[in-house]
Amino acid sequence: MKGKKLRVFHGLVNYGTQAGFFAKELRNQGVDAISIVNPDIYKRLTDIELKHGGSIIQKMYRHSINLLLKISSIFKYDIYHFYFGTTLLPKQTDLYFYKLLGKKIIFHYLGNDVQGYKISVEKYKWTNMPGFIGNSNPYEYDDRIKRRLNHETKYADLQFVCAPCYSEFVPNSVVLPLAIDLEHYNFIGHPGNKIPKIFHAPTDLAFKGTTYIEEAIEKLKHEGYSFIYQRITGVNHAELKLKYAECDIFIDQIMGGWYGTAAIEAMAIGRPVICSIRKSYFEYIDYGDEIPIIHADPDCIYDSIKLLLDNPAMLAEIGKSSRLFVESQHDVKKLTQKLITIYNNL
Repeated sequence: MKGKKLRVFHGLVNYGTQAGFFAKELRNQGVDAISIVNPDIYKRLTDIELKHGGSIIQKMYRHSINLLLKISSIFKYDIYHFYFGTTLLPKQTDLYFYKLLGKKIIFHYLGNDVQGYKISVEKYKWTNMPGFIGNSNPYEYDDRIKRRLNHETKYADLQFVCAPCYSEFVPNSVVLPLAIDLEHYNFIGHPGNKIPKIFHAPTDLAFKGTTYIEEAIEKLKHEGYSFIYQRITGVNHAELKLKYAECDIFIDQIMGGWYGTAAIEAMAIGRPVICSIRKSYFEYIDYGDEIPIIHADPDCIYDSIKLLLDNPAMLAEIGKSSRLFVESQHDVKKLTQKLITIYNNL
């Protein structure tokens, strides 16, 4: 690629704002990158959001514009960095053309696009998969993932997973941790509330294990512990960031074995986080022992909360370690530097 800028496409899914964050920072670091994403009710950062909605005529017009943009994008870039198993054309019919044109293809998986039901429920005592798939047929669910992954693997030059809990589902994949833009997360020291505040922000109660968390909360209250607990729902992202700053302890999820964006954001601000962490996943990464998160699953969530309530002096120190950890492993600037090296090696 010497003599010209590397051209990289990111899209069409923007969960966790990964496509938007990386495309923006790639440009900051000298790469010609763009993020084009599907319609997004959360309006996360991106360069182009495909149009949707309106009257029948408007929908037809917008669909045509979207299709033209997608088709023209097939020829413009050197590397195509796709998220969540979604490519530019239906049924991934565009994959053949990239290979024909000598392009490089990366698939970046973000969770339930690759996590299998059967392995999850048979291998682990606690898992978020039953809550996720609901009444869907688990065997059909697994079969769809398997068929799609087999197809994508034939074309992929590289496959990323956003966390090591997904590595076992994508053999030979590379862990690229979730990125956040730390310019929007100032470290805020321990708030020093006289009565500790414990916050939990579930997007899905079963997925996060909220019932088990609140059973532990009620038990601790019954035993005489003094604290304020709040389940945060129905707030936008800006409001949630303010809530992180108010609390002494943030509880993420206790079912899935790894942490997500909410935990990273809370740690970035300097909050101790309680979350399920399976040490068996450390084999896929080199920073497992650095993680400052307090582990909890339904068997030990009571003990984990009690530990922090009994030792309030720990909170400030864990908060500092949490910020340093996010700076080390989840800063979009550092991860983009790694990404550029990987792109050039392709």
